[in-house]
Amino acid sequence: MGEARKWVNMKNASFVIVLLVPVFVWLFTDPVPVLFQDPRLVSIGNFSVIEHGNSSVYVLYLSAFYVIATIGLSYIVYQTWTDQSLSRGQTAILVPGIFAPMLLSVAQTFQFLPFESPGTILTPTSFSVGMAAVGYAAFRYEIFDTKALARSRTIDNMNEGYLLVDTDGKIIDANRRALTLLETATPLTGTQISTLFTCQENENMIEGGPTPTFEKSLDTETGTRTLEVSTANFATSHGQTLGTLFVMRDITARKDAERQLVKQRDNIAFLNQMLRHDIRNHLQGILGGANLLAEEIDMTTEKSEYLSMIDENAENAVDLTKSARDIANVMLESETELEPVALEPILTEEVKRVRNSYENVTVEVEGAIPHVSVRANDMIGSIFRNLFENAVKHNDSDRPKVTLAAEESDDHLSISVADNGPGIPDEMKDQIFTKGETGLNSESTGIGLYLVRSLVDSYDGSVTVEDNEPRGSIFTVTIPTLENH
Repeated sequence: MGEARKWVNMKNASFVIVLLVPVFVWLFTDPVPVLFQDPRLVSIGNFSVIEHGNSSVYVLYLSAFYVIATIGLSYIVYQTWTDQSLSRGQTAILVPGIFAPMLLSVAQTFQFLPFESPGTILTPTSFSVGMAAVGYAAFRYEIFDTKALARSRTIDNMNEGYLLVDTDGKIIDANRRALTLLETATPLTGTQISTLFTCQENENMIEGGPTPTFEKSLDTETGTRTLEVSTANFATSHGQTLGTLFVMRDITARKDAERQLVKQRDNIAFLNQMLRHDIRNHLQGILGGANLLAEEIDMTTEKSEYLSMIDENAENAVDLTKSARDIANVMLESETELEPVALEPILTEEVKRVRNSYENVTVEVEGAIPHVSVRANDMIGSIFRNLFENAVKHNDSDRPKVTLAAEESDDHLSISVADNGPGIPDEMKDQIFTKGETGLNSESTGIGLYLVRSLVDSYDGSVTVEDNEPRGSIFTVTIPTLENH
């Protein structure tokens, strides 16, 4: 279409008009025998008609007219066919209806007919029949039905801006919304698309390359406006590229909301960090004071229980601030950055930490921990830290025991943390990993197990809980391993 449109311009149209106007003047005046020669009256039965010969000028003009008409009509039929605007039935009627009268007229003018037609002019009759065929095709196949009008009205009244660009980068159609979004009163038709969008993606689109969606910021009288521009190349059924469609959406409000959310998230992260820091400092002060008090005074059994209660609750609060830090990091990160992480050192460190923190708890490791790596980040240790804390703090056994086991399969590593505590009822096994659920009659927030599920999900893993024998629970974390470790 772009190549053909180069020939359809005012210069060529003016040439055709100048070429054909004289013949119409001569047709009605013909002061000298320029077009018609040897006029004579011929009697055919009861009728008398005028016959004449055709001059070379008339033949030349008639030939030029039919050549121009044939080229124009052929282009229209070709374009509608390749654009799949016409069905085979429509084409089967329209093509003969358009070209048959022309061929018949040419054949009679140049005496190519296999029969004589004295006194009969076939052109009006043949064109009447041809136009009747065109009219039949139009109404029979609904060429000019409401679908085309509805499509045009929809494009003109939709909320998105619409630009149609040919293969030369020239805008050939635009709706009113496009003018509004671009805040211009000047018609866009005939304008080069490069005056609006100058990014590299636009150059690729005009050249028939990939057509991504990109954003465009415009400085307008009302401020900066952000447009989301979606593009698509369109082509004929034979793969010939005809141009590019641009659809523009005003996403200024959405971008403003995104910036506001980012600002709020940063403020919350700062407040969260500040509060955790201050709370931990105060808790450390409480723990330090409790330890000094235990060393300085002669404690009775009752006072010793009070100090133990202070120490235990302060330690729990410190652990809670750590879990809050970890869960905040998980929730505030839009996308988790994963990298190879070796699990054996992390599990060994967590086992050591539990043994040092809880002297009355027996911590066992069944078998050797496989030396494998998984796709995770530096927060993976929080999973097992919280599972160990959960196994220890809720344990009501006289001899608390926690057992760690790891088993490697073809492409996964399963790590289980088993305890001999009170266990978890079946009806709560699916709920304990949700936000705010504890699974036990305790005053904890349940944030630890929620963090476990959140982190495991971000690593494309899974976590389950089942009963231990004879009592207690077994938490199993399964994480995909790297192919080469």
